[in-house]
Amino acid sequence: MTENEIKTLMKKYQDGTLNHREELLLEEFDSRLLHRRKQGVFHNPQHKRRTGQKLQRAIRNSIARRSILRRIAWGKVAASAVILLGIGFSLYLKWNTPAQTHPVTLLEKHTDWGQKLSLTLSDGTEVRLNSGSTLKFPERFTGNIRKVELSGEAFFNVSKNPERPFVITSGEVRTTVLGTSFNINTFPDSPAVTVTVATGKVKVASGQHAVFLGPDEQGVFDKTTNRISRRKTDISNFIQWKDGIIRFEDTSLSEVTKVLEAWYGVTFVFAEEKLKNCHLTAIYNNEILSVVLESIKYAKKGLQYEYLEDHKILIKGRCTD
Repeated sequence: MTENEIKTLMKKYQDGTLNHREELLLEEFDSRLLHRRKQGVFHNPQHKRRTGQKLQRAIRNSIARRSILRRIAWGKVAASAVILLGIGFSLYLKWNTPAQTHPVTLLEKHTDWGQKLSLTLSDGTEVRLNSGSTLKFPERFTGNIRKVELSGEAFFNVSKNPERPFVITSGEVRTTVLGTSFNINTFPDSPAVTVTVATGKVKVASGQHAVFLGPDEQGVFDKTTNRISRRKTDISNFIQWKDGIIRFEDTSLSEVTKVLEAWYGVTFVFAEEKLKNCHLTAIYNNEILSVVLESIKYAKKGLQYEYLEDHKILIKGRCTD
């Protein structure tokens, strides 16, 4: 119904000339007000408020006049209808008035090299942040998705909510989950972004490319080709860091020292470039740096190390690979 038609019916209602069919129309309009929130008969919010105020004044006037112009029995019934109609208009105005929104605070957590951090987000999602990493997230999640931003490496144990997917953005890569646990490695200087799934299912996408990953699967986004590949993997090799475990499998000392730098917040320098090609296989469980260095020295006969200033460590000697 249009605004003029509503006014006409209300005028007849006040005068007591409303017939049965028109009474049904008015009741139907009142019912629609309770269920339709967005399909109004008003041109804009100001027009809606003005019309509602006019009709509510007319309703109040009709209550006073009805005690004189109508029979008592009819007056009781009509008054109830007017009250319901008034409630309908009030609810309609309330539902269609834009709600006041309160800005959500964006938080940021950062770990320096040699530090790690555990935190729980507002939805119950648990995050273990590795060294040299940054996580940006809202103080509370609003809307249809739970979105965070990661730079570095983190292990997520996402609180399950099928109605509100959890999305991690890492540069060009979006990782979407409903409730699962997985690891993301997205350091800026790394040539790739890797997502390794422990439980559940994960969607990894960038542009037009996307892959779905299950347990013990890894998605790798190549920053050079902008393509994503999927492969089977041993999940333990990629998530043990969160439990304080470092594992090296025939890894060059060049890569070993990069991991140790991030883990312990130190810097390694090599007396000779060829020492970087020395390989190491070892596993360390929550060991201090001196124990790790002595272990490497024992495993690689002839290899030596020396502490320098400014948290630097010199690797020297010879490698017996």
